[in-house]
Amino acid sequence: MHNDQVNTELSLFCPRKSCPGYQSADNKITRDGVYTTKSDPEPRQMFYCHKGEHRFSETGYSDLFGKHGSFREYVQAAKLAAHGLSAEPIADVLERDIRTVETWLKAIGKKGQQFHLFVCLAIKINIIFLQMDELWSYIINKKSQLWVFIALESETKFQICFELGSRTVYTAKRLVKTLKKLGNWNCGHILKVTTDKLAAYKNALEKYMKDIPYVYLQIVKRRIKRRLVTVKKVFVKGTAKDFPGKSQNTSFIERLNLTLRQHVSYLQRKTLGYCKCKLNFSIIMWLNLFNYNYIQFHKSLRIKINDDDEKFIKKYEHNTPAMKIGLTNSQLTWKYLITVPIPRE
Repeated sequence: MHNDQVNTELSLFCPRKSCPGYQSADNKITRDGVYTTKSDPEPRQMFYCHKGEHRFSETGYSDLFGKHGSFREYVQAAKLAAHGLSAEPIADVLERDIRTVETWLKAIGKKGQQFHLFVCLAIKINIIFLQMDELWSYIINKKSQLWVFIALESETKFQICFELGSRTVYTAKRLVKTLKKLGNWNCGHILKVTTDKLAAYKNALEKYMKDIPYVYLQIVKRRIKRRLVTVKKVFVKGTAKDFPGKSQNTSFIERLNLTLRQHVSYLQRKTLGYCKCKLNFSIIMWLNLFNYNYIQFHKSLRIKINDDDEKFIKKYEHNTPAMKIGLTNSQLTWKYLITVPIPRE
């Protein structure tokens, strides 16, 4: 258990609900050897709960406990899903039943959600430049649209949260309400916000961010026959001086939209891969959020540490968005997500 990877104390606890010491902070948990399973030769850590006087596995910290599969298969399934494959081709590649793969993805996606919200609430992220946007997709059939609302911290490329729903003020309010809970608003700076012309963002900001100093810019784009004709900047709150440099845009969130359309099959256009179940959509989005924030290095976040042109010399220090925003000290892994002790609500 590499608990030093996260900048917060992740204490061991008993994950068994029937135990009298379930998730108790004063319960003593000690390591108690390792074991292997028929499907996985890789050793798994065992722990001993002193209050309940029983043993439990490190996989007990996720819904993968008792499910057939190896750590290698769990990681492979998560990686393939985060790169746009659905459960059916993943099951074909791993030679597993599709229902088994769906169970794995559901458990890992749920754990990704728990981890992200727990760490952000525990540490509170510094949101300096916020961009919000929405992507459209379908649900059940192509007569019913489903929208994905996304919030991004642009300076660190950190994806804060997302919401699934209709393109209304109700979904926008849920998005802004969530990001307000996760943010640290005692930094003394004025929050910069840019969105498109959707009025729902303005209403949501006025409702939930009225006690927080912020400036707000709308980027209004006019299209004729799907071709961009004009781009107009509307300063709803604040002036051009409040958005210095290259901050008068929604380019960063739009680049994230492209990444999501490449990695989430439900968001790919002109295909039959649209979502039939909203829960599955949410699972894949959480898998991608963990992969994007905590695993993948971003080229725009790298820091040059050596100007030497010689080969085989490290020139850059690479960062994930979570490292850049101060949530983690290093790149995380899928196995770490599966075994890290995160309390459930």
